[in-house]
Amino acid sequence: MTASPLLRPLNVLFTALIALQALFISEIALDLSIPSVLLDHRSGWLLAEFLGTAVLFVDMVVRFDELHPKRKGLYLAGIAACAMGWCFQFFVHYLDSALMS
Repeated sequence: MTASPLLRPLNVLFTALIALQALFISEIALDLSIPSVLLDHRSGWLLAEFLGTAVLFVDMVVRFDELHPKRKGLYLAGIAACAMGWCFQFFVHYLDSALMS
C-alpha cells in the first residue's frame, strides 16, 4: 500500500504528537527547561494532544484492515503511547496546578 495524499497529514500529526509527548514527558521526568510558549499554554497543548490522539484513534479503528500488516502493531503501540502520555501529563499538570497554586 502506497502512502496516499490523505495519509500525509495523519503521518505529520502522528509525528508531531510523538515529538510533543517526548518533549513534555522529558520536561516532567528529567526536569528540562522548555520554551515558555509551551509552558504558558500547557492546557491548550493538552487539549490539542487529546484531539490529535482521538483523531488518530478513530482513523485506526476505521481503517484498521487497510493498514500494512507489519505496521499495525507499531501504529497501535504509538497511539497507545500517545494516550498514556497524555493521561500522565494531564494528571501531573492538573495535580500541580491544583495543589501548588
